[in-house]
Amino acid sequence: MKKADNVKTKWFPATLTLLVLALPAWAQAQQSSLEERLRTELRNTTQQLRDLQSRQAGLEAARSNAEVQRDAARAQVAKLQARLDAVEGNLASQQRSSQARIAASQERAQQMRDAYDELLTLAKGKETERLTLQKALQQRTAELQTCVSRNEEMYMAGKEILSAYESLGAGSLFKMRQPLATSSRVEFENRAQEMGDRLYNAQVGVVRSDQDGNAGAAENDG
Repeated sequence: MKKADNVKTKWFPATLTLLVLALPAWAQAQQSSLEERLRTELRNTTQQLRDLQSRQAGLEAARSNAEVQRDAARAQVAKLQARLDAVEGNLASQQRSSQARIAASQERAQQMRDAYDELLTLAKGKETERLTLQKALQQRTAELQTCVSRNEEMYMAGKEILSAYESLGAGSLFKMRQPLATSSRVEFENRAQEMGDRLYNAQVGVVRSDQDGNAGAAENDG
């Protein structure tokens, strides 16, 4: 046991010496390895940072491009909205103008219909008046012809009376005064009565009365 302790006592300083001598090399090796790892991590981190910066720059460019496109789209939308508003305003104006023209056309058409109805009523009234005047003219023409005919008859009757009076001498008057001259007196009276009737019938007033009576009878028959 004591011998073993001696062996341990001999080897311990040597081992310790070896450890002390090897420790700087090990530490240097460990330091070199750590430094290499740190450098590697630094390079990786730097590369990741560059990648992130590159991606950020790309995202910034994309965002800027998107903003430009957004602004352009907004401007296009505003322009299209303005055109749409202008078109709608123009359509509304045209619609109002068309409605106004339609209303004016309808009003003119109604005025023309009213004027036509008025003219038609006036024409019917004038036609009725014309027929009445034509009937009155025909009646007056007939009356005039009747008057002319009656005047001629009266003229002829007057001439006959004058001729008979001129041809009536003292002898004829003497014969009519005789008691036996009844036939001559009757003939003379009949002739005088006939001429008197002719003169009476030839009067204008009688003619009108007869025609008025005939017209009234015709209207009653109608």
